[in-house]
Amino acid sequence: MSNPRQSHSPASGTIAGKDAFINRLANRLGRSVPLAQAPARPVIGVPEHYAARQTTVQERIDQFSANWSALTGTVWTARLDAAAEAVPAYARTVCAEREIDLVTRWAHPDLDRLPLDDGLAADGVSVVPWREGGAASWTPPSGAAAPEGSVWSTRSPLLRAAERSRLGIVWADYAIANTGTLVLLAHGGNGRSVSLLPDTLFAVIRASRLVTRMGEAFEAIRADYPEATAMPSSVNLITGPSRSADIENDLTIGIHGPGKVYALILED
Repeated sequence: MSNPRQSHSPASGTIAGKDAFINRLANRLGRSVPLAQAPARPVIGVPEHYAARQTTVQERIDQFSANWSALTGTVWTARLDAAAEAVPAYARTVCAEREIDLVTRWAHPDLDRLPLDDGLAADGVSVVPWREGGAASWTPPSGAAAPEGSVWSTRSPLLRAAERSRLGIVWADYAIANTGTLVLLAHGGNGRSVSLLPDTLFAVIRASRLVTRMGEAFEAIRADYPEATAMPSSVNLITGPSRSADIENDLTIGIHGPGKVYALILED
C-alpha cells in the first residue's frame, strides 16, 4: 500500500513529497529555490562580544546569587578563612529547618578538614561520608531493611545510607554565574549519589571557582584533566532544585533529585 503523504517519481526514484517540503521551507525563508550549498559559518561558538565580556569576582557572586535565588534556592556568603565556623553552622541551620537527622557528604579533602561531622553530631545528626566504610556506624532504622533477595539488599551499605539521608553536602568543583549552576565532578569520594538521592542539597562553593559562562567551566575541566583516562565518571550540572514536567506541563519539584537547595559561597 502506498503512503498517501508521499509520491514517487518512477523515472528518478526520488520522493516528490520531500522536494515539495524543502521548497516550502525555502519559500518561507524568502528564497525562490533551496540553497545548493550550505551557508557559510564565519563564526563558530558564542559571539565574540559575549566571549570577550569579563566580570569581576563580586559580579559573578552577585549574578550566581540572583539566579540561584530566582530558582527558589537559598544563598549565603562567608569568608574562606571563616569556613571552619561557617560551613558547620549553616549545615546545622539546614538540618534544624528541615528536621534532618541523617546526612551524607562528599569525602572531599576541604570538607574533611572542617569540624563538620562533630558540629552536626552535637545536634544529634549522623553523618555518612562517601568513602569505603563511611556507613559503618550507621544502622538502618527498624523496618527499613530491604527484603531479602531483592536487588536493593545487595547494594553497599554506603549507597543504602545515602538513599536514607535527607541532606547531601558537596564541595562544588565549579559554579556558573549566568545560569546559577553547580558543576560537580563525580570521582573518588565525590559520589554523584550524594547530590541526587537526598531531598535536600547543601553546596559549598569557593568564589574563585565561580565562572561566568558554561564554556569556561568545560575549558577548566579539560585543563584539570588533560588525560581522558583520568576524567571523572560524570559531570553533573545542577541548576536549582529538581524540576520535572509531564506532557501537560504539570510541574513537580523534587522528583528526580533534591527539591530544596542551599549554597554557601566562600569569598577568598
